[in-house]
Amino acid sequence: MSLLTSALHVVTSVPMDIPDPDPVVPPGFEGPAGLIIGMLRWGGLTLAVIGIIIIAARLTINIRRGEAAHEVGGLGYVALAVILIGAAAALVGFIAGA
Repeated sequence: MSLLTSALHVVTSVPMDIPDPDPVVPPGFEGPAGLIIGMLRWGGLTLAVIGIIIIAARLTINIRRGEAAHEVGGLGYVALAVILIGAAAALVGFIAGA
């Protein structure tokens, strides 16, 4: 057997041997963990709304000066942050394979 064939066999067989248990919440943490995650998500979305208001105010001021392009880019960053906050649990589940 050649070295390349052996390496290919190892690369294809090793990932199949790694156990992949389902995630389980430790007993007694169902309520507190959900509460903390919910509060963090609420705080993140609140900051995103504040960010949108600040960017809109800066956009209003700078549009008269002709310098509004930077704020539009900032609005894109805030939109990306809102998407990541809203989809955080789904993203982690996808990455973890759950």
